[in-house]
Amino acid sequence: MTIAVLAMTSLKADGNEALETYLSVVAPLMQAAGARLISRYEVSQSLSGSELPHYVSIVEYPDDQALKMVFEHPDYIALQGVKDKAFCRYDVCVLTQAA
Repeated sequence: MTIAVLAMTSLKADGNEALETYLSVVAPLMQAAGARLISRYEVSQSLSGSELPHYVSIVEYPDDQALKMVFEHPDYIALQGVKDKAFCRYDVCVLTQAA
């Protein structure tokens, strides 16, 4: 069963170099895991709430093992300092179909 992951992110103005480092590590991990970007949106207007993310992405993973291949990989875990430099918001969660 596929797993949908929601990422809500905001980039730091001075975080471009760190973002490139992040992407250079995460993209190959996602590819090896068979992850697929379903959609990516830029938040353009607030209707309610505060501190909204700049970007919202949905990524599909083939299964739980594929998800672990990325998020539990030592190279991903080692990115914490890079993420702190690249993002002012980095929230990622697993979605399930509502009843």
